[in-house]
Formats: sequence, C-alpha cells, structure tokens
Amino acid sequence: HSANGTAGPYHPAVPSRRSIARRLTTPAVVALVLGGVLTSCGDDTDEATATGDARSEQVEAAAQEAGLDDDVAEFLGLLARGETATYRIRFPGPAEGTELVIDNRPPDRRVEVIADGTTTEVRLVTDGEALTCTPGTEGGDLTCERTDALVEPPGVFRASALDELSDSLGARADDYSFEIETLTVAGVEARCLATRLRSGRESSELGSSGTICASPEGAVLLVDQGSDRLEATEYGTDVAEDAFARPDGTEDDTGS
Repeated sequence: HSANGTAGPYHPAVPSRRSIARRLTTPAVVALVLGGVLTSCGDDTDEATATGDARSEQVEAAAQEAGLDDDVAEFLGLLARGETATYRIRFPGPAEGTELVIDNRPPDRRVEVIADGTTTEVRLVTDGEALTCTPGTEGGDLTCERTDALVEPPGVFRASALDELSDSLGARADDYSFEIETLTVAGVEARCLATRLRSGRESSELGSSGTICASPEGAVLLVDQGSDRLEATEYGTDVAEDAFARPDGTEDDTGS
C-alpha cells in the first residue's frame, strides 16, 4: 500500500491482521511489515534453521520463476528466514513513550507492549502454550491466561505471502524498478529492497516508492513508504534465557 492507501508494489503481502500489532502501527505500515502470523507451536532451534533454509530456497526459486532478478530473489529468500530466526528487536509505538519489543527464538516468542517504561501487555508462546498477560483491573502485576489467539510479531513474512509478493513484483516490473541497497539500521548492516516508480508510469493507483530492510537473519528492521515509516531502534541476536518465562511467575505443566 502507498501512504494514501492505494495499492503499491507490496500489496499482495497483506493478509488480515489483528491484536496488539494492529494497535501499535499505522495501517499503511501494517500492510507491509506485518506480512504473516506465527502459530503457537513451532520447531526447535535446529529444526527451525533447517526449515528456514528450505523456505528461503523455496521463496527464492518462486521469485526467479516470477521473472525477478537474482539479487531481488535472494532478498525475498532472506525475508523468508525471519520466521525461524532468533532475535530481539525494538520498535517505537505510534504514540510518544510507547514501544514494542519482540523476542523470537522458535518455538518460543514474546511480544511486549511498553508505555512510559511500564509493560502493559505481553503476548507469549512458551512450552507450546499461548498466553496473554495483562495487569488486573486496578493495575499492578501482570497475570497470564491461556489463549487460542496467534502471537503476531512484526517483521515476519510467511512463505505463502512471499510467493504472492514475488508474483506481484514480477507483474509490476514495467511500473517499478527494484534495487538492492545496504543501510545501517539499529546498528546493523541491513539489506534493503527499494522500489521506485519508473518515469512516465505515474498514476493515482500506484505508490511512488517504498523501501524495506532486513537484518542478516531476515527480520524486518525498516519499512519506509514516504509518510509512513517504521524503523527498529534496537536489534540483536542474543535473547535472554528468561525471556520466555511467564511474567506472573506461574508455571504450567501443560504442553502443546
């Protein structure tokens, strides 16, 4: 989507989105960044790496079949690795003093909402169990409840969404140029795909430009659509051992 809501080159990567991710990002940025959902159970670390390799190869091959250049196909393959990567990433929220912090170490995942330095909500997948943790009605410590809702960290594209994105980019090749660039984002050297409207192709239906940047592990760090921009402020591949502990300190012996 372009900044004004019209369809741009990333349009097919947009499935429906819900929960805290929607509340913490603008609609146009959600359309591009929040390209997939993560289910409550997943692979262990070794299996996640193998799965990431397989998905990357699958997406890269699909992109080449769609007629995209090799470097663009490689970038989409990199995005496919984000779903199974281990990382910690921090984004600003839409209001001053709000942040979104994501810890991802498949199969465990944590999405934390922070307002003015205080954690106001945690969505957690741990030991195959999905939890929502919020303060009580009168505030205070977080309490957790099991949920069937999906935990949806930003910056993850499922392979199916990337296949659709490949087809869309291939179909838009006459309208847009695609270039791979390198930018430093959150202290990390990120690979970026920049789409720019070709001269003479201007119309009210096409966005003028867009940039999406990914970490070496495939996590999305930057989305820039002109008036809509989301940029990570912190990124790393070290995740604390206790990152996926229940905030209320309760242990549950149930599994997935």
